[in-house]
Amino acid sequence: MKHSGYFYRVLGQTQTQFWINSAILSDVETALSYGAVGVTTNPTHPPRAIKADHDIWAPVIQEILQHDPDLTDDEIADQVTQRMAVRSQKLVHPLYEQSEGEFGYVAIQGNPFINNDLPKILAEATRYSELGENIAVKIQSTAVGAEAVEELTALGIHTICTNGFSVAQGIHMSEAYQRGLDRTDARPRCFVVNIAGVFDEYLGADAAARGITVSEECLLHAGVIMTRRLHHVMKARGYAAYLLAGGSRASHHFTELVGDDLAVTISLSHATPLVEIDTAVESRIAAQPPPEIMKELEDNFPDFRRACDEDGLSPDAFAGFGPCVKFQNACEAGYRATVEAIRAERTAGAVRS
Repeated sequence: MKHSGYFYRVLGQTQTQFWINSAILSDVETALSYGAVGVTTNPTHPPRAIKADHDIWAPVIQEILQHDPDLTDDEIADQVTQRMAVRSQKLVHPLYEQSEGEFGYVAIQGNPFINNDLPKILAEATRYSELGENIAVKIQSTAVGAEAVEELTALGIHTICTNGFSVAQGIHMSEAYQRGLDRTDARPRCFVVNIAGVFDEYLGADAAARGITVSEECLLHAGVIMTRRLHHVMKARGYAAYLLAGGSRASHHFTELVGDDLAVTISLSHATPLVEIDTAVESRIAAQPPPEIMKELEDNFPDFRRACDEDGLSPDAFAGFGPCVKFQNACEAGYRATVEAIRAERTAGAVRS
């Protein structure tokens, strides 16, 4: 990778990877030209892609319907999700080959309504893993998800532990991955997600709901502090899992985490300014927040303290943790939007016929 733009320089100087968070074809292609080395999505992305790339996905949905009109909307959503992942998978596969598996992974996440059903999770993930050698299946960072990650790792399947909003979740999923590695000679990758930007949003909403006033600056620091804390713990414990920071809401959710061997997934809207300005590369992953900001966060937000404490949450509490519920609700709403888009295409096809 010999290009000289911002993200190429970040990777060359610090090993920090840029992953694009989108299923829209032009977003992925542009991000790859910027130096992205991976692609993530979640269930909120397929409906956006169907709308943005309607000329691509409407014919695909119609083709699926014509081939088997008796398929349920959920079954069609599953096929569309797979085809979107394969489209990105093919775009980044050369990176995977050239780097011998260091770069070039593509995330896929299926039906968010089966998150507590271990047999269904395993069956879906196994199917998805057959789409390509650089496919990484997203699994929830929950007690059930940890069981799934151990089993899938033992089967040699790459995983991404999503919906992570605490150090405790990162530890639990990293250890599940290690148990899986202990059961196999294969070495699949596992990416442990920590979602900074959504966490900031959650704390802002929490403050508003409780009627407390906090500084805007403290809310800009919260998710970054949590992610840095998890990075430190994972490094100190020597975990084999790889940190993948996500959920960006601004460019600083990338720049403030630059500086070590980790990946950060951001949207194209937050990546483009960094390229256009040609931002200087600065290592920030080990930076310490101002003491007054840390005090404000700890004094006002019990969930911030829980998120940053290695023992702040038990595995049984992961799924019900406030920011995890917020993100899960968004994924469910995104999935429902995909189903609605499929129903609209089903109706349109029936009218035309």
